[in-house]
Amino acid sequence: MRIRDLLSKEAVNLQANPKNKDEAINILVDMLSHTDCICDAERFRRAVFDRERKGSTGLGEGVAIPHAKSAGVLKPGLAAMVVSEGVDFDSLDGKKANLFFLIASPHKASDAHIDVLARLSTLLIDESFRNSLIAAKSVDEFLYLVDKAEGVEIEHQQEALSKEKNKEENHKPVRYDLVAVTACPAGLSHTYMAAEALEHCALEMGVSIKVEADGAAGNRNRLLPEDIANAKAVIVAADRMVDMDRFIGKPLVRTGIISGIRTPDQLIARALDPACQIYKPGSMNESSTFAMRLYRHLMSGLTYIMPLAATAGILSAIARQDLFSATTLGLFLDSIGYSIGTLLFPVLSAFISFSIAGRMALVAGFTGGVMADMADAGVIGAVVNGFVGGGVGYISAAFGQRFLKGHDAMFALLVYPLLGALGTTVIAQFITNLPAEFIDAHLENILLHANKYFLVIIGAILGGMMSADMGGPCNKIAYACGVLLLADCLPESGPGSQIMAAVMAGGMIPPISAGVAAILARKLFTRHEKNIAFATIAKGLFFITEGVLPYLVFSPLRMRSACIISSACAGALSMWYGCGLCAPHGGVFIIPLAEKPFSYVLSLVIASSLGSALFIILRLGQKRFD
Repeated sequence: MRIRDLLSKEAVNLQANPKNKDEAINILVDMLSHTDCICDAERFRRAVFDRERKGSTGLGEGVAIPHAKSAGVLKPGLAAMVVSEGVDFDSLDGKKANLFFLIASPHKASDAHIDVLARLSTLLIDESFRNSLIAAKSVDEFLYLVDKAEGVEIEHQQEALSKEKNKEENHKPVRYDLVAVTACPAGLSHTYMAAEALEHCALEMGVSIKVEADGAAGNRNRLLPEDIANAKAVIVAADRMVDMDRFIGKPLVRTGIISGIRTPDQLIARALDPACQIYKPGSMNESSTFAMRLYRHLMSGLTYIMPLAATAGILSAIARQDLFSATTLGLFLDSIGYSIGTLLFPVLSAFISFSIAGRMALVAGFTGGVMADMADAGVIGAVVNGFVGGGVGYISAAFGQRFLKGHDAMFALLVYPLLGALGTTVIAQFITNLPAEFIDAHLENILLHANKYFLVIIGAILGGMMSADMGGPCNKIAYACGVLLLADCLPESGPGSQIMAAVMAGGMIPPISAGVAAILARKLFTRHEKNIAFATIAKGLFFITEGVLPYLVFSPLRMRSACIISSACAGALSMWYGCGLCAPHGGVFIIPLAEKPFSYVLSLVIASSLGSALFIILRLGQKRFD
C-alpha cells in the first residue's frame, strides 16, 4: 500500500484560507467526509478535536499533522491542505503552519496502513520535500511529488532491509552506540517522526542508533536484549507508558515525544554524557515541570474514583427516593452505596501514590486514604496522604535498591508494603491529618453557611470555567473541584453535590444553546451547523461540552464569550436554587435523582435561552459587520 492509496484528489486543497486552527481542522475533516473512508463525520471530528486538546499536532517548520482514531472511520484515509499565508496552529516553534495532513484511522488499523503513515512522517522531515509540496501549482503535481518521494523512500527501505538481512546471514552481531524508544498516545505520526528524527540526527553526528517505534501496530524494530546490553545509553521519547524494566542499570534519558522530534541532537548529547543518570525502578524521570507532574498524579487518582463516586451517589440517591426510603430494598441499596463510598478516599490516595512510584507505593497510598477517612480529614487529607504515600513508597524502593544491591525483590511482597503503610500512618497521624482536617472542616462550614450571593458567585465562576477552554486547564480544574467535593460528601448529600451540580450545568449549556440557536435562526448558520443542531443538543443534554466546537469556528472569540456567559448563568442559578447532584457525570440521566430537580431544569432552561439569544445576536452582529 502506498500513500496515494489513502490520498485521493477530492481530499487535497491547495488554496484553502482558514482563519484559525479550528477552522483549518474543520476544513480538513469536511474534505475527508466526502470520501468513502468516513462513516460518521461528526464522531471523527470530535475525536480530532479531543486529540488536539491533549497537545498540538503543529510540529513546526510549517507542518501540522492532526490525526485521530475513531469508530466514525471505515478505513484509513488522508486529507492534505496547503495554506499559502499560513495559519496559527499552536506549533511547537511558534510559527504558522502552511502544510497540513489529516490522518483518519479506524480503531483497528492494519499493519499496511501504519507503514504508509510511518513513510509519510519520514518524508516530511525533508525540508526540500515540504517546500515542493507547498509550491505545487496543481493537485496532480502535488500527488506526483508525493509519489516520487515515496518511491525513493521505499528504495532506501528495501536497501536497508537487504543490508540487515545480509548481516543476519553472516551472523555478525550489530552493536549500537544508542538504543531508543518512541511512542505517542495515538501511535501514529509522532511516533515515526521522532524515530526518523533520531535516526537522521545520529547519522549526522556519526553515532549508531537503533530506534524502536512503539506505534499503533505494535513495536516496530523491536529492541533485542543484546541491543540494550551492548548500547552505551538509552533514549525514551514517549508520552505514554512503555516497558521500562528492560533498561534497568543503563544510562537513560526520559522525555516526551515532541522533544524527540524537535531536539534529537540534545537528547543524543545528553545520553552520551558520562553524567547521564542510571535508570532504576521507580525513578522519577519525567522532564515536565514539577507542577505538571503533581497535576498528572492528582488526575490519575481522580480517574479511578469517578466510577466509584457515580455508583455510590446514584445508589444512595435511589435509596432516598420516597418509593424506596422505607423499604428493605432501599436499605439494601443504601448500604451498598455507603460501602462503595467508604472506598473513595483509599482509592483516590492509592492511585495518586501508584502514579508517583508504581506498585511499591500502592499499599502506602491505600493506608493514607484510610487514615484520612478515620481522622475526618476529608478529600484534602486523602489527596495529601496520597502524595505522602507515593513519596514513602519511592523512598522505600530507593533505599532497598541502594543497600540490598539487587536482592530486594524478595522484599517487594511484604517489607515494602509494610514500610509504606507504617511510614504513611506516622506522617498522616502526626503531620498531615491535623491541618487537612482543619481545612476540610472549614471549607465545608463555609459552603454550608455562606451567604447565598457568595455561593452564586462560586457557581458562576465554576460554570464559566467549564466553557472557557473546552477540556483545557480551566475546564479540568473546575471539573476536578466538582468531583473531589462531591466525593467529600458521598454517599450523603452535602455541599459538594451543589458544586457538582453547578459544574455540570456549566458544561451542558454551550451545546444546547448552539443547537437551539441553529434551529431558531437557520439563516445565520451554515448548512453543516443546521444539520447537526439536534445532535448537538443531545450532546449537551448528556454533558458532552465539546459538542459545541463546530459552532466556534465562526468568530471563535465571540462565540466562546456566549458560551462562558451562559454557562456562568447556569452555575449561578443552580447554586441560587440550592440544587445538588449525586454523580459526577450523566447529564439528564441523573437529573431525576437531583436535589430540587425542577429548579435544576429551570436553571438549564433559563441559561440555555440566554445562550441561544447570545449566539443569534453575535452571529447577526458579525454578519452585519462583515
